[in-house]
Parts: sequence; C-alpha cells; structure tokens
Amino acid sequence: MLADGEFDKALVGDGIEVWVTQMGAYMNMNTAFIDRENEIVVIVDPFDSVRWTDALAQEGLNPTHLLYTHTHRDHVAGYSSMIELNPDVEVWGHEDARVPDLINHVVFENVDFDRTWKNAPNTSVEWEAGSISLMVTHSPGHAPGHVTIHGHGVYHAGDLLFTNGMGRVDLPGSSPRDQWSSIRHAKNILKSLPEDWRLIPGHRYDWIDGTTPDWVRIGDALSYNYALNDPSLG
Repeated sequence: MLADGEFDKALVGDGIEVWVTQMGAYMNMNTAFIDRENEIVVIVDPFDSVRWTDALAQEGLNPTHLLYTHTHRDHVAGYSSMIELNPDVEVWGHEDARVPDLINHVVFENVDFDRTWKNAPNTSVEWEAGSISLMVTHSPGHAPGHVTIHGHGVYHAGDLLFTNGMGRVDLPGSSPRDQWSSIRHAKNILKSLPEDWRLIPGHRYDWIDGTTPDWVRIGDALSYNYALNDPSLG
C-alpha cells in the first residue's frame, strides 16, 4: 500500500513507464504514462503539482500533458499550480466537463482545457503522444464529461469505478441512469482487456478482504466489484 505521495514505478513491456501514486486526504489515485525517448509525461488527475514536478525533475523529466477524468475539485486540486510550474503543459478533458452552470458549486473547480474530447457517451477515442497510446472512453454519470482512460497495462477508472464499488451519483450533475449505462459499457471493455492489467480507481477504498489496495487486477474487479456484478447489467 502506497504512502501519501509515494510512487510505484513500472516499466511495461512496450517501453512506456507507468507511475502510480495516491495523494491527499481522500487518497486520490494519480497515474502517469512516461515516454522517455520522446520526453513525454502524461499525468491523469495530478493532485499535488509540486510533488509531481519535483519527483519528475529528479529524473530529468517534466510534465507535458494533463488528462482529467472529470472536474470535481479533489481531482483538479493541482491544476492551477501545475500551470504556474509548467506553463507549456497541454491540458485535456471532455467537452461536456465544461460546466459553467455548476462551476460555482463547491464540488467543481474550473479547468481551462487546451483541447477536448467530444465523443458521445459510451464511445472511445484513441489519444496518442509519442509512443503513448491510450483509449479515452466517455463515461458520464458520476459527473458530466467523466472519462476513463486505458492503455499500457492500466485501466484508470476515475470515479466511475472503485476497487469494490462505484462512484456516487447524488452530486450536482450526477445521473444514476448514465452511471449504470457507463458501467455496463465499462464491463464490456474490461472483459476485453487482459485480466492481469491494473484497475486504478479514482480513490483508494476497502477491498473485499478488508485491505485497502491501491489497485486490483481487472480479473478480480470483474469477479468481485459489486457494481460490475449487478444483475441489472445483464
């Protein structure tokens, strides 16, 4: 189990490094994909920009791309200072995550996306930078414009799925109907991926055995996650 701000670093078979950490009081999970040859560092939902920037700098790296699963305050906490520290970084999110009517609510925080995905719910688009290739799936329900991101041995679920359950749907902009539709589609994606890939949740919560793992195998999530096994999914 990772300590706050501790990084798990793995070199996957295709030459891309994957760094995973958890940060903050809500144990937010962050994932980075690193292509050293092309000097590209892609971070999903960076929570603490200073710790990310410092850890990367120790290895001669700088953040180049930020990918946001959604714009709830806890997931974009590091955005403003990341831009100050790395003004040339490219910022991505889904177009539907622009929520001007909700931005004044305490749950949300503004992110000025440089570029956006515009794919329909429960569809995926390929996103590439250097040798990094990721599939971005529009998975609304927990929040408008929520996406999941998978590739290079990782399915980063954001707040669509946790290790043993799913994200809440009682917040402004949430939709229970959309959430279940997104989970049904996510289950099909997960079944198509290798069982030993890691499902990285948006937050670290308890697993079925009482432990609090940073991630679980996709095969185990398919077997034991209560949302993925709801009979209504078919």
